[in-house]
Amino acid sequence: MIFRFIVASALVLAAASASAAPQTYSLDIAKDGGIAGSGADMLRGEIAHAQFILWGEDHGFADSAIVLRAIAHEARPLGFKYHVVEVGPLSTRMVGATLEHDGTNGVAKLVHDVPLGIPFLSLKDDDVLASEFSGHDARGTPYLWGVDQEFIGAPIFHLRRLVELAPDDKSRAEATRLLAAESAAAANTDIPKFLLSSASGKDFDALADLFRGNAEAQTIIAELKESAAIYQDWMSGRNYENNARRARLIASHFLNDYAAAADPNPKVVFKMGMDHVALGTTTNNIVDIGTLATSIARTNGLGALRIGFLPTGGRNLDFVPQKGNPTQIAAYDAPESKEFFAAVGIDPASLSKTGWTLIPLEPIRQSLDTKGIDALKPFSRFVLLGFDYIVTTPDAKPAVFPY
Repeated sequence: MIFRFIVASALVLAAASASAAPQTYSLDIAKDGGIAGSGADMLRGEIAHAQFILWGEDHGFADSAIVLRAIAHEARPLGFKYHVVEVGPLSTRMVGATLEHDGTNGVAKLVHDVPLGIPFLSLKDDDVLASEFSGHDARGTPYLWGVDQEFIGAPIFHLRRLVELAPDDKSRAEATRLLAAESAAAANTDIPKFLLSSASGKDFDALADLFRGNAEAQTIIAELKESAAIYQDWMSGRNYENNARRARLIASHFLNDYAAAADPNPKVVFKMGMDHVALGTTTNNIVDIGTLATSIARTNGLGALRIGFLPTGGRNLDFVPQKGNPTQIAAYDAPESKEFFAAVGIDPASLSKTGWTLIPLEPIRQSLDTKGIDALKPFSRFVLLGFDYIVTTPDAKPAVFPY
């Protein structure tokens, strides 16, 4: 009888423990630009043993870049010199050079001239974060790495460069024709007529023939060709191939920059969408850069710190294909975000509106155990297994687009 009572009591206590609200910690920005709050030391301990900081976001929030900038401030003395962004390499090199010579005001001018040309690095706080990774290492490799495809509106920048690089009248005339057509499509926000929407692989091959022998021109054309293929897969409904091909391109770009870095095992701060930097199979049904980076870090005896920024409310900025300012700001009301916090037992109303809240996910995984994890809906399961920490707030601020 006593034994049964003890066992029953233990089971009741275990159930109560499993259903208790997860432990949360405060996170804020310190006066020196680093992180502060009860969660700061926890993150510092993780950074000290990491090769990569993989920050995954739901796009369009100022908070995301602001908090990551503070984390990068803590990481820099530990050797984190490089920064990966979800932007094409051609555009990233252009933005990096602009930041180095003209600062964020120079990028604001690029954005004003070609509003749909640069996603994410066109946002004020992302720009400020990227500016802290300006310059090149001892081997001439930039500290700022762009690993994605070129954005739908980016070809205007790159066609201008092809006009400059043209070796003869025929190649110059063709690059000029394409630039005029792209500029007209952009002025009318006529997405189907954009180069990356309409040009075929054969079109790009013909353009490459006109620039034979010019390595820079060949790189530009190859990047545009692959970007067009990725966009056109998506536009024609081949979503799996779109995401799989994009993941392969991201991995290839990252590995090229990684191999070119002066540091033999470079320490890198990533800022990308949550799907890209999570561990394991993503909500797009592919394995992306987060798993690759984690594997590299483990091979080197280091860790990959995966942090997801997932607000419970506030406002965010979204890019929309329209004339003038191609952005809009709206209330953030994501059903999947609500689903996740409910699934792990966190009431958004209990979160502080001052600063941010840090949530360690390993204790939640241990508490739910395999049975509880298996019962989660796909997005909640993806977040719980794909990240080490979540940073959240009920009052997220929208990103600033300097149009």
